[in-house]
Amino acid sequence: MFNKPEQTHAIGQGWKGGKGQKLVVRNVKMTGITVNAVGAGWLAKTNAQQKVPAPLITYFSHEKVEASFVQALATTGGKDLFTRKDRQGRTWAAHTNSRGKADEGKLHSHEDWTAVVVIMSGAATFITPGTASPGAARGTPEGGQLIGAGESHRVSTGDVVIIPPDAPHLYKDIEEPFRYLVVETP
Repeated sequence: MFNKPEQTHAIGQGWKGGKGQKLVVRNVKMTGITVNAVGAGWLAKTNAQQKVPAPLITYFSHEKVEASFVQALATTGGKDLFTRKDRQGRTWAAHTNSRGKADEGKLHSHEDWTAVVVIMSGAATFITPGTASPGAARGTPEGGQLIGAGESHRVSTGDVVIIPPDAPHLYKDIEEPFRYLVVETP
């Protein structure tokens, strides 16, 4: 049945073409290997993306925050509640601050960071030194009010003040307990 080369079995007939047929088979095999490799890579990437844990969120109970305010008052007036560096190495922090009458009038500024100040209790007059420029109060598109040099504003519980880097300011006429949370942002 298979004695003559011309009468080969149907399976072997594909090989009669010589080198051209071998090239086709090799190309088909290489395409199959490439498709499998790309598919495996995509699957591995998809699985890796799905398995990346979410960043951890930090929570402080009101008891921990209160304790931090108490410690702040007992020391220098400020206490770090939270500090972290981001991926670019910049510091993000939350500070608790307690100021009393003895702290009135101390001019200060924050180098290289913006302070988001949330008044938690009490009240004070927030003052920026300098000469006030004449004109009406200026507002922001978000509904805030801009505070320029030489201006003062009474701040109290629930108010938020955003202080850019190197903006000198001070607190006067403090009503105790004057406590505020400062979120330090780069």
